[in-house]
Amino acid sequence: MAAGESVVHGETIRIRGQAAARLLLGVGLWACAGAAAADTPVAADDPACPSQDFTRFLQRFADPADDRVRLRYTSDPLEYEVPMHTVRDDHEGLAHTHIALEQGGARLKRFSYRYLAAFDLFVPSPVSRDPVALERMRAGTYNAPTRIEAIDDNGQRVTFGSDDERDTYTFARRYGCWMLTRASNLRD
Repeated sequence: MAAGESVVHGETIRIRGQAAARLLLGVGLWACAGAAAADTPVAADDPACPSQDFTRFLQRFADPADDRVRLRYTSDPLEYEVPMHTVRDDHEGLAHTHIALEQGGARLKRFSYRYLAAFDLFVPSPVSRDPVALERMRAGTYNAPTRIEAIDDNGQRVTFGSDDERDTYTFARRYGCWMLTRASNLRD
């Protein structure tokens, strides 16, 4: 009887060992999939790519009434570039800029422009709700420079503002659409 118990006990240990190995493999695959999917658009009830044409995509991305496109098509983490002197006092001899990786909800705050279709303008978010600025837009006296330029076969750079006061955003083609991959605020 003792020999039979030994076989049953040995079989139980083997089965538990296999189960533990499968569990570890599953956890490992889950972790790898999570790392690979960090930059993948979320699929909840988010919209499909709103346009293959970049200008139309950007208009939807900056829609003040619907942030689902921004949520889905902003990299997580997002590279956020600022002047080094805004990060460190002892910046002499270092690179001129510092890049931080913004994650989660914080990354969404880095794109602060909205597209107002009624005026065909991209404006800073606070301006989109400012009655005085809206009146200037109606009168055609509001200046909101926007420059869109291709940076390679798979990218676009968008600059809002003038040369001395501007924000720059880099978009790359990923997953069949455009993704915001970097926000740069290099104002002094």
